[in-house]
Amino acid sequence: MRKGTAIIVALVALVAGGVLGALGMREVCRMTVMAYDMASVDHVISYMQVQRYADTPEAYEAALRDHLVVLDRRESMKRNPLLPNDPLLSGNIDRLDRVLAYIRLSVLATQRGRVDDAAKYQKQALAACPALGWKTCDWEHMSALVQKLDERSSWNPDKATSSHGS
Repeated sequence: MRKGTAIIVALVALVAGGVLGALGMREVCRMTVMAYDMASVDHVISYMQVQRYADTPEAYEAALRDHLVVLDRRESMKRNPLLPNDPLLSGNIDRLDRVLAYIRLSVLATQRGRVDDAAKYQKQALAACPALGWKTCDWEHMSALVQKLDERSSWNPDKATSSHGS
């Protein structure tokens, strides 16, 4: 009987170790995917801002479109059961980023005389705005907000730098 008990204990320990190891590895994978996702978003936003302030309007427009591709990829990642239910993946931030990108693309298209593209992006921004829960979703308010954000951006070379008290 002792040999049978030892075998049962060994099997239970083996199964329990396997289950705990699999669960632990799943958590490691989830956190790794989140870390890569956050690094990807940071990289794309940096790329987008550099293109805005250091390159041509065409390069900035391409960067904004790349940003929309990253947002699409993040949207598909949210359906992955391996990912944790994290506020960064809730969609609120991505919805805001998408609306801001559409507004910026519309403004760029207007500046370049591409009226049809500007109207398309404006329509997309206006359609996505209600999901943000803003008080108002009129175009003047939205475009003024983006202009204010861009003027105050830490990336903006025209923004007055603070002396931090020195």
